Amino acid sequence: MEALNGMDTTVGDARTIQAAAGDADRFSLTVLPFVLRLQWAPRLVIDRADIARVGSALVASGRSTLPVLAEVSALKEITWDAREAILGYAHPARIAVVGSDAVDLVLTAFTVRSSSEIRYFTDRDVAVRWLLQEQDAAPPAPRRLQ
Repeated sequence: MEALNGMDTTVGDARTIQAAAGDADRFSLTVLPFVLRLQWAPRLVIDRADIARVGSALVASGRSTLPVLAEVSALKEITWDAREAILGYAHPARIAVVGSDAVDLVLTAFTVRSSSEIRYFTDRDVAVRWLLQEQDAAPPAPRRLQ
């Protein structure tokens, strides 16, 4: 949504949380009024330690019950240990994963087995609308990659 872009620069209480030194090279977690924005660095191999650091950053945010907008770009790999950690986590709100291509979709496809409500998108605006709609509302029609 255009509003999300505006929130990044105009919302006074938006802040970026890092769990440990060096995390900024791998991910950033930004607390926005209605969503947590997790941005992974491009061309990354995500491992279990990364997932643990994201978990610590979620707790440190003080807003860990908000929906999560997870943005990935040109991922190299998500290790099996990281996948197990993700599948073992139950987030209390929706998680939208926004990727840029079919490789990102394939690498994140395992999340369909998660107990969290997770969906993959290629359009950030559509993902944000889904995150912010009523939980009981019908989800938007799935989109195919082009």
